[in-house]
Amino acid sequence: MSNLLQAEIFKLKHNKSFWVLLIISAALSSLMHYLVVSEWWMLTNTPFEAAGIPEMNALSMFILPLFFNLMIGTLAAFYISTEFGSTGVIKNQIISGKHRSLIYFAKYVVYTAAAVILTVIIPVGSGLILKLIISGSIFNGDHLIYLLTSFGLFTLQLAGYTAIITLIAIMTGDSGKTIIFSIALTLIMFVIDQIPMSDLISKLYNYSIFHQFGTVMNPEMTAGDIVTAVSTGVISTVVMLLIGMYVFGKKEIK
Repeated sequence: MSNLLQAEIFKLKHNKSFWVLLIISAALSSLMHYLVVSEWWMLTNTPFEAAGIPEMNALSMFILPLFFNLMIGTLAAFYISTEFGSTGVIKNQIISGKHRSLIYFAKYVVYTAAAVILTVIIPVGSGLILKLIISGSIFNGDHLIYLLTSFGLFTLQLAGYTAIITLIAIMTGDSGKTIIFSIALTLIMFVIDQIPMSDLISKLYNYSIFHQFGTVMNPEMTAGDIVTAVSTGVISTVVMLLIGMYVFGKKEIK
């Protein structure tokens, strides 16, 4: 398994799209945080303001599904989908005698790690660094615990979401289709979140990662809310991974 992970890390390190997205994420997050911390750009009614850290309000943009999907959907398109032939079948060199489930899992792990770097570590890290540079101080313990807890839970939901995007990339086997379907999924999430739903659908949606993306940022989460968020993220990830492994196992080899 370690060899498969090393191979996927090697591919990621030599993937130009990853480095372009990394630069974009770093530059954009630094700019947004600078505008907020220096009070050039005022944001209100954010969960970070409610938590007592309005200096981190720029993170409100990075937790929006439409925004972070542009990053990770594009990465999936040019990191996973490009390993398929023009007809969507698996290129023979992908397999290399290894069990397909392990190959799929290795791709998912490295892809998810890259997604976390782009959408969590860089935005949060740049915000903390700019806060320290501009104001000469860092947040207190309660604020840091809030950031650690909320973005830890956010990362769990993101792991479930990357499992879905990985499945889309495997099913389409095409970079363009991967981007289109991932954006369509984000739009569907937005529509469902805005329109009235029946009680049953509403309850099901509340236990989905799509709803939890916003819920986990609530600074007043209860112990029950945290358990729900953890359970939702873990179950969604496992289920989508099992489906993805099955689909990958049925793919034609060329």
